[in-house]
Amino acid sequence: MSTATVAASSTILPHDPASAQLFRNEFDRTAFAFSQSLDRAECFSYPALLEIAKRFEARRSGFHVEEEDTTPGKGWSINSARKTLVENLEEIEHTHSFVMLKRVHQEPEYKQILEDCIRELSDLTGIDIRKRYRDPLMTVMVTSPFRVTPYHMDAEATLLMQIQAVKSIYIFDGNDRAVLPTTELERYWTGDINAVTYKPELQDRAKTFELVPGGGVFFPVTFPHWVQNGPDVSISVSINFKRVLDNKADVYRVNSRLRKIGLHPKDPGKAQVIDNAKGAIYRAVRGLRRTVSSS
Repeated sequence: MSTATVAASSTILPHDPASAQLFRNEFDRTAFAFSQSLDRAECFSYPALLEIAKRFEARRSGFHVEEEDTTPGKGWSINSARKTLVENLEEIEHTHSFVMLKRVHQEPEYKQILEDCIRELSDLTGIDIRKRYRDPLMTVMVTSPFRVTPYHMDAEATLLMQIQAVKSIYIFDGNDRAVLPTTELERYWTGDINAVTYKPELQDRAKTFELVPGGGVFFPVTFPHWVQNGPDVSISVSINFKRVLDNKADVYRVNSRLRKIGLHPKDPGKAQVIDNAKGAIYRAVRGLRRTVSSS
């Protein structure tokens, strides 16, 4: 069966009343599990991904590879792989590698799947995803047996869907300031992707989700998490959405600068009028910089 037929003849996300209520009530508020059908799509099989990897490697873009073993608290490493992308995928069963194929939706085989997922998600949540969110991304991750994906958080709302094998993901509440202090959020929103610090003494605060083929988990923007892969090579698909307007993130950016000059700014949510002013000022300055740089 062709990829196009798979996408067109069946839904990707669940459409029963209980799932619809779950998505409508919890989307971008908390982490929750759901079912999905992408594990039946031929384009996410290992042979198909190997062909995509050959294309990506030829143009030397669109992928990230980490070859070292890691722990939850180690953080991301730079893309300094010794082997080629294709070599890493061919040998991944016997190594400690983590491979990301980024923006696969720009390839013809995957574009319609992303479009279908956005449409279905809009129906489930009652939100026009295209209007409320921007820059939808589809990323495929292939992971060696037992490898850990380190503790981190993302600037996007995420649908993580399991295609092959099993793994456990531990997701923490991004609103818990013991888990995620304000200063870590400020550093993250000003560009430090390793700003979040794993605190093993707080591991019991995480929600644990066991992902199997056909399963998925949603988690909101800046909900820290880490992943433990099982005994086989894992294939997962991540679909991410940035918020069109994230005033809280802009306030953290402003507060980071204020803190650097010795001030003690209020956290977002403490004074809405001040938050709105900070966000507006930040976006005005950013817009002015873009205008100047493009002139």
